[in-house]
Amino acid sequence: MDKIAPKGAEVFERAAGFPSERSRGLWWYVHNAAHQQCGTDWGTARERFFGHQIMFMAKGKGHGNFRGKAWTAAGGDAVLMDLRNPHTYHADPAEPWEMYWVLFDGPGVAEVFNALIRSAGSVVIPFASLERVRADFAALFRLLAEHPPGYDAWVWHHLSGLIANVVEGHRRAGGEADPSLAQAPAGVAAALAHLRFHHHRTLSLEELARHAHMSTFHFVRRFKRATGFTPIEYLEKYRIGRAQELMMTQPELRLNEIARAVGYDDPAYFSRVFRKRTGVSPRAYKQGLPGASHPAPA
Repeated sequence: MDKIAPKGAEVFERAAGFPSERSRGLWWYVHNAAHQQCGTDWGTARERFFGHQIMFMAKGKGHGNFRGKAWTAAGGDAVLMDLRNPHTYHADPAEPWEMYWVLFDGPGVAEVFNALIRSAGSVVIPFASLERVRADFAALFRLLAEHPPGYDAWVWHHLSGLIANVVEGHRRAGGEADPSLAQAPAGVAAALAHLRFHHHRTLSLEELARHAHMSTFHFVRRFKRATGFTPIEYLEKYRIGRAQELMMTQPELRLNEIARAVGYDDPAYFSRVFRKRTGVSPRAYKQGLPGASHPAPA
């Protein structure tokens, strides 16, 4: 079977992604995406492929098998599969699917898929809004065709929107939420917003706890339960992520300027934290970015 345009499928729109090696380590990125009407003989069977795939069923129904477990999906269902595992799927001959599908990867995608499938007990999970699915795919097709400024970040934004659509649909269906998918309580969410906005300056646990309207002790416990990190770990991770973003989007900045911009007055300490989080020094990371041609001045 032709894996590019499967037999019996009318492909309305299709696009491929071409992420840089550097962006593969920072963002979620698309391999391929499509909107299609499946024919009565459409399907595939593989022992192993690549990438993580979500199929959003707009209408129709069909069947499949993932890692030895049979499944059935109809309109309003999403199917999530890590294609490195044995899998088959085929449209129902009487009511073949219309679907949107995207094959993608990136940091943390496997963990998100595992958490959702574990929480639902199946690779088939209802999604919340077909209108939002159509809007996110329309945006993805446009981005993949045009590669505008901020391309990688916008692709990640719409992929995370698709995941959020599945999480919301699962909750509406009364699903038991995996702890890693739990929504942050209002107080923790307020502290997170404050942390992100003020990440560039000195922040204390007491200040964050005040924004959460909690004692410091309870804030730290609830923050870690909601995010998987202590507030200090999260702040450190967020700062280094912002530093990587600045290196990519503002290559003219010196490393000490980047360090100060994300809250580190001591460039040497910034370098130690950066290496701990990424495995390389800030200088080496910046040198490895597309377009870098000489050592970045400190």
